Amino acid sequence: MPVTFEIDPAQRTVRTMAFGLVTYDDFAQHLAEEGRDDALGFAEVIDARGATTDITTSQVRLLVARTDTLLRQGQLGALAIVTDSEVTFGMARMYQILSEPLPVQIGVFRTLGEATAWLSAAAALDRTT
Repeated sequence: MPVTFEIDPAQRTVRTMAFGLVTYDDFAQHLAEEGRDDALGFAEVIDARGATTDITTSQVRLLVARTDTLLRQGQLGALAIVTDSEVTFGMARMYQILSEPLPVQIGVFRTLGEATAWLSAAAALDRTT
């Protein structure tokens, strides 16, 4: 499986690792698994360094619609995506931009350090609101 994750319920965080080619179906399955594990409200970092994707712009829009549906069912935690692939970075930024009207925090980064610092600040902000 190109997407695996670990949940830290005490910290209310999810650390996701993406490997190889990650498809739309992989992303959709990941969201479903997180939902089953009651982790959708947790802050999450997706470490996709070294991963690539073949996701299309239409599929990014489908992910945004799915995000909107999940938000209607409950709060989603902040999401930081880390990638060193130009294509994956572009698609992640498209997801971020198309999700801006939604009440969710999404950041896209080149380094894990930047992502975790942003995620910590976003999670702290979530706890104060």
